[in-house]
Amino acid sequence: MSKGGSSYQVLSRGSEFHQLDGRDAQADNIAAAKALSEVIRTTLGPKGLDKLLVGSDGTVVVTNDGASIVDRMKITHPAAKSIVEIAAQQDSRIGDGTTSALILAGELLTEAESLLENGLHQMTIARGYTLACERARDMLYDQAIPVSPDDNPMLQAVARTSVSGKWSRDASDFLARKAVAAVRVIERDGMVDLKRITRKAISGSSYYDSELVEGLVIDMESSSTTPVSLEPGLPDVFEDATVGLIDDQLTIETATGQGAVSLETPGDRHEFREYEQDVYERYVDQIASAGVDVVFCQKSIDDTVRYLLTKEGILAIERTRQDELEKVGRATGARPVGTVDDLTAADTGRANRVARRDVGPTDVAIVDGGTGVDQVSLLLRGSTQRVADETKRVVDGCFHVLSHTIEDGVVVPGGGATEVHLAGDLREYATTVPGREQLAIEAFADALEVIPRTLAASAGLDPIDTIVELRASHHDSDHTTGLRLENESARIGDVVEGEIVEPLAVTERALASATEAANLIVRIDEIVAVTREEDGHDHDHDHDTGGFVQSTEGYPWAVGHSMGH
Repeated sequence: MSKGGSSYQVLSRGSEFHQLDGRDAQADNIAAAKALSEVIRTTLGPKGLDKLLVGSDGTVVVTNDGASIVDRMKITHPAAKSIVEIAAQQDSRIGDGTTSALILAGELLTEAESLLENGLHQMTIARGYTLACERARDMLYDQAIPVSPDDNPMLQAVARTSVSGKWSRDASDFLARKAVAAVRVIERDGMVDLKRITRKAISGSSYYDSELVEGLVIDMESSSTTPVSLEPGLPDVFEDATVGLIDDQLTIETATGQGAVSLETPGDRHEFREYEQDVYERYVDQIASAGVDVVFCQKSIDDTVRYLLTKEGILAIERTRQDELEKVGRATGARPVGTVDDLTAADTGRANRVARRDVGPTDVAIVDGGTGVDQVSLLLRGSTQRVADETKRVVDGCFHVLSHTIEDGVVVPGGGATEVHLAGDLREYATTVPGREQLAIEAFADALEVIPRTLAASAGLDPIDTIVELRASHHDSDHTTGLRLENESARIGDVVEGEIVEPLAVTERALASATEAANLIVRIDEIVAVTREEDGHDHDHDHDTGGFVQSTEGYPWAVGHSMGH
């Protein structure tokens, strides 16, 4: 085992065998997990601080998004990597709460370290933590506040709480309204299909220039989709357009295995030209007779067909990706047909507007389907591409919390109010549990209060005084009392009144993730370095104890961070 300046590592060299066991293994694992938690602790909440991430290639990113920071960190210690993997599940399943889960996991391990020093067995700690987590998740519903899918103010409060700290209050309000409007467009019977939201991050402007389109935005530079217009007089904008979708090509089909047509006389050539022209005119007549103004084709369109369609005033768009063809269908109500001969007026859809325009440095096509569509797009802007991409990442998390809020129909108070309430309940619950597990339950309760303590510290408040005041309020049954960190002010008050709420699913999953991570580390009593052959296979195939391999986890760049000595 060696502890480098940038990370912990488990190493094996040749036949040399390295291992840690007992208290040394526990201390090493807990130290690594706590170090990871400390890295992102100060980013929590609307007053959280930013991290400057510097890549090995000189790339610089400034962010206070916990998931984004962990994604870009280069982590080699196996215990810390295990914590990150569990936190990643939080991000992928819920879309928010990663920072809270990591901070809580670190605090649970800090409490576990004290319990181990006092002689408590690690299995007792794990059982106590499991009991505490189950109780806390059950008691979450005492804090639940019902939310209906059409309650815009509450949905905007959820969205704003999710993105607060990433931008100013005005910017958070602006993007929260955009996110809620997007989700409301595709919400059906209390369900939200996030695949029906297209997000495009484009640089060159302020995020206040972000746009919501009830339809589809196609990035012409990243997509194979190509509009064709051989006549300069054809407009770039089609208002109140009839849209047709063809899941095929508009070309002359050739017989399989026949690579060329043999033309022996001038008459043969003339007949072949007439045949081609007849086929092309039939294509165009079929499209025009269906009343189509804009036709999207999944494959290529021959030049002659393009020319004839242009003469008819029909905009032809070829090589539309299959997924984008389906999205255009959801945006307009059009139904893709297998061949042009199958196209009828009944298969077409309507769009308020089909336009091609420049957005910053990017050429986009916009299919605005109007109200009642099943597809929505959000054009997210930023001064630079990295700012726009980070905005997209944060708004994606916002979409996730909104979908959970609508589908579950409940939220809980934010600002540390829920954690303080759960901690108080767990202390009472611990007295009913026989055995030494009650010590672990009390430790779990103390760990929960790391959330309000951290929020208070980030806002410049005294953490101890804050916790004392919050406990007193909750003891008096003011269970919605938490930290209201609004604009430049920071105070204790009713967080529901201050519209600081979050989906119950986020808190519930953060509790489960943190408990799972802490129990995973606590239960380990030995670290073993597994020797591998040069071909990468273990010597003993029947007893693979999981050698640790350093990896950047597929990210294009990684950030090293000191995890202590």
